[in-house]
Amino acid sequence: MAKESGAIGPAQFVLLLHSIPHVGEKTLSRLLRLNAQQRLSPEACLALPPDEWNRRYELRPGAVAYLERHREKLIAQSAELIRAIRAHPLHILTIESAAYPARLERFDPEPPPILYALGALPLLAEEKGRFTFTIAVSNGASPASLEKMEEIAAGLVEAGGVPVTGHDRLPYQRLALAAQRQSRPILYVFDRGLREALGPEFDRPPFAAARIRDAVFEPERDLALSPFRLDDHGLGANNRRRDRLIFSLSDVIVAGDVRAGGAMVEECLRAMGQGRRVFVAEGGRDGNASLRIAGCPPLPSRLDL
Repeated sequence: MAKESGAIGPAQFVLLLHSIPHVGEKTLSRLLRLNAQQRLSPEACLALPPDEWNRRYELRPGAVAYLERHREKLIAQSAELIRAIRAHPLHILTIESAAYPARLERFDPEPPPILYALGALPLLAEEKGRFTFTIAVSNGASPASLEKMEEIAAGLVEAGGVPVTGHDRLPYQRLALAAQRQSRPILYVFDRGLREALGPEFDRPPFAAARIRDAVFEPERDLALSPFRLDDHGLGANNRRRDRLIFSLSDVIVAGDVRAGGAMVEECLRAMGQGRRVFVAEGGRDGNASLRIAGCPPLPSRLDL
């Protein structure tokens, strides 16, 4: 929200920049970094002529034109977003924020410049006795594979694990339910904006479309993250970004039932190359076999954490 003096605060300015069309993650990262270096106030930055936006920040012509034509609209929209954020347990995390997940800085080759976080922010902290994990299961998994995944997840949750999961695939839903049955926290990563996923008041069940009635999102216990604008719709291109964030946020990765040559195997191999703990469950499809050949060990009966 704009301050009483009419000044635009840092959080509102970040939201304004993120609302400009044709501004992707790389461009936004550059904008935030350069603006911090040049120490321009939001008002001074917005008052720059179009050629300065192009020269200083290398903005695309379409983005510069939109900013020039719709500056007041962007200010009003970002003020509304700040009001919504302050009315809920919502946080805006830029890569310079102290609460920004260190795992993403270490393990994501291009960490998102901004994350919207709803709920229990302390889940992002790395604490002794607690670890994050995910279980990779490709589409088309059999009911037996899903049951095995839940069994593995329940054991990891009991050992102090926090599942990192999505919401729009059955394996992700089953992973979350394994933690909820033990009343343990869940870290969700969405492929769309948080308001689009959880409703105007951020209180819609994450699996509403799947009709899983016993699944709820509890802000005091759970945490939801998204690199997308609050009202962005889910697009096919967002899925890969969501999956990469899930893997990057996970201390432990288990290949439950994956297909060879798919994105899940690729993410497992990337994590293994970074020196993280990647295990392969018994059975599974050809992707499990390829990971065993690549050197991923079997999932032990008890993890040494």
